[in-house]
Amino acid sequence: MKAGHRNILAKVLISALLVATATEPAVAIRPRPANSIPTQTQVAWILVGIAAIGAAIGIGIYFAVRPHGQRITGCAGSGPNGPQLVSESDQQIYALDGDLAGIQAGERIRVSGKKEKKTAGAPRKFLVEKTAKNLGSCKVQPATP
Repeated sequence: MKAGHRNILAKVLISALLVATATEPAVAIRPRPANSIPTQTQVAWILVGIAAIGAAIGIGIYFAVRPHGQRITGCAGSGPNGPQLVSESDQQIYALDGDLAGIQAGERIRVSGKKEKKTAGAPRKFLVEKTAKNLGSCKVQPATP
């Protein structure tokens, strides 16, 4: 989550908390009746408030920790169409496009961005938005007999 989004989310949550707590006047101003049992309407509004605050917290946490875009870890190389990446997880070959600064053949890297749909006769493309991490050199795979 970008810093600007975090600031806006924090301001919204603080504002909601202040509005929720400032709607009732102070107890010292208004005398309490002898039986201070809440009515059904008051109980319902209390539950609505608790549910709204819980939902706001849940949504805030979701946006704070969700990954943006997709991440692929693999070995970078060069192919006939330019730089490419062999994914470690599914052994797919992706032609790399976008922000390729710092990507060198023979390095194990983690990139984040967007997978593009596969077209007939061409390898899948991955639009690199950020080179997340350089994880060293690629492991040499033994030749298969």
